[in-house]
Amino acid sequence: METCPRRHKLTKIDKVVVEAQTDATRHGNEVHKALEKDVKGEQPLPEKYKSYVPIVERVKQTPGKKLVEYKFGITEAFKPTGFFSPDVWCRGVIDLAVLKVDTAIVLDWKTGKPKPDNDQLKLFAAAAFTHFPYINTVYTGFVWLQHGRLDTEVYSRDTLPLLWQSFLPRVQRLRSAERNDDFPPRPSGLCKAHCPVTRNYCEFSGRT
Repeated sequence: METCPRRHKLTKIDKVVVEAQTDATRHGNEVHKALEKDVKGEQPLPEKYKSYVPIVERVKQTPGKKLVEYKFGITEAFKPTGFFSPDVWCRGVIDLAVLKVDTAIVLDWKTGKPKPDNDQLKLFAAAAFTHFPYINTVYTGFVWLQHGRLDTEVYSRDTLPLLWQSFLPRVQRLRSAERNDDFPPRPSGLCKAHCPVTRNYCEFSGRT
């Protein structure tokens, strides 16, 4: 929605335009699957990902109960629910969670260049507090695999209302857009070659 409201409507709401997989997304999906099998002890990382082994082993050796590819759902009343439940209001997938007595580590594997995105970490922390009521502190982080780097943020349970509150303006903008069917295009350098929307839907598109 933030990148381009028109693209969001056509791909996520109306679903008349399909987002094609790029080489980057295909690679990311392959790496995530390989990491899932490795952490679960089903299959070691393939040779081509051996450079990831040191940081992945560091994560795997962290004591605690591990949840891999954990799908979470949250209701509009900020209560836990199933990923596909009818009352789901917010959903997501946590790549790896490590649960301890009253703390949790929530990590997201990243295959691209390091860049900050605190909103994603806030959402994961809020989800962990919501689904695991005994957790009082959440250590969230991005694991930048190609760089062997871990960026973390720490959140305490008493910040949970503020975490949800930080997302409400975005939710209100989306609801207003849906109510008024107001999804204008937001032209950028992505339009000509990187947007799947064709010209019959958007005058800024580079696709016919």
